[in-house]
Amino acid sequence: MRLGKITQAAWNRSVRKPLKKKQCTVGKMAWEQKCAELEQQIQRTEQSQKTEQDQKTEQDQKIETGRMTVWSTASAGGKNANVGAYAVIKAAGELASQKVMAEGVSIHAILPEQMQEEDVKHLTDTVGELCKKMNLEICQIQVETSSFVTQMVVTATAVGEKKSTAIREQEMTVAGQELLLCGYAGLEGTLRILDESEEDLGTRFVPAFLEKAKLLREKLVLPDQILSVKEQVSDIRQIGSGGILAALWELGEELQTGFDIDFSKIALKQETVEICEFYQLNPYLMTSAGSFLLVTGQSEEVIACLAEQGVSAVRLGCMKDQNARVIKNGEETRYLDRPAADELARWWKEHA
Repeated sequence: MRLGKITQAAWNRSVRKPLKKKQCTVGKMAWEQKCAELEQQIQRTEQSQKTEQDQKTEQDQKIETGRMTVWSTASAGGKNANVGAYAVIKAAGELASQKVMAEGVSIHAILPEQMQEEDVKHLTDTVGELCKKMNLEICQIQVETSSFVTQMVVTATAVGEKKSTAIREQEMTVAGQELLLCGYAGLEGTLRILDESEEDLGTRFVPAFLEKAKLLREKLVLPDQILSVKEQVSDIRQIGSGGILAALWELGEELQTGFDIDFSKIALKQETVEICEFYQLNPYLMTSAGSFLLVTGQSEEVIACLAEQGVSAVRLGCMKDQNARVIKNGEETRYLDRPAADELARWWKEHA
């Protein structure tokens, strides 16, 4: 493909047409205009609520003052155009961690020169299918070719709305609450390795195993599923770069607390275990967007509600009013280390 933005003809063939076939909702405006539209909608909402708010007590007015627009940006890179879908999942998942449902997404893809227009169509197909499933408006897709990249890099910016407050919400004590894992550790990384290296994996695994592994994409947790329990949880954290061990550390740092968990309870798919063994990777240190850590005092209700959404959740342990971040594995007890480098990034360096 030529350097710079793809031609209008190529964009119409490989972006607009595939999205139209999938009946995706595609914004006709630029990203900045879309945000301006959301701001106008917020202003109208605030005006319509003004009379009602005037009748509330002063304390009520401090708690709820309107709505605000929030963004989250995430990137994913690789040679397979499925990376666009992972970028969208990451960006929307980060908003879900703030208890916000993504409403729209803007996508910017940078491709190396050797990629073809067919790769653009594949990118559009996978992103369009996912956004339709998530009821997510595609505000804009930009595609360009650059000599500065050796693989496709896709950046997704998700936008949504949340309540704005005039005062900071009172901090909640989470000590004594349970820590849950929603989804599976290392799953995103497993799927991305499978996308990039199916031929290599075929030297070790039979086709039936690889086909079964591909179906695990359906096990990635989507924002609407995790937000079905937002009122019952104190904190939500998506498991990103560095895997579940990094997410546990970041959660403890954010909440300024410790925990006591059972390492054997961390859910892994067998396909993840075997693919990681093949490449000598640690699945607990591998990116897993589409999986979440939850802190809740209503674990039974949360697990049941997620099960109704078709999502698996398991108890890992409890939050503690202490600094120690304890991990138990049988009779062995250790303390959580600071985050290490992501294993998917190491795989790329060694096998790309």
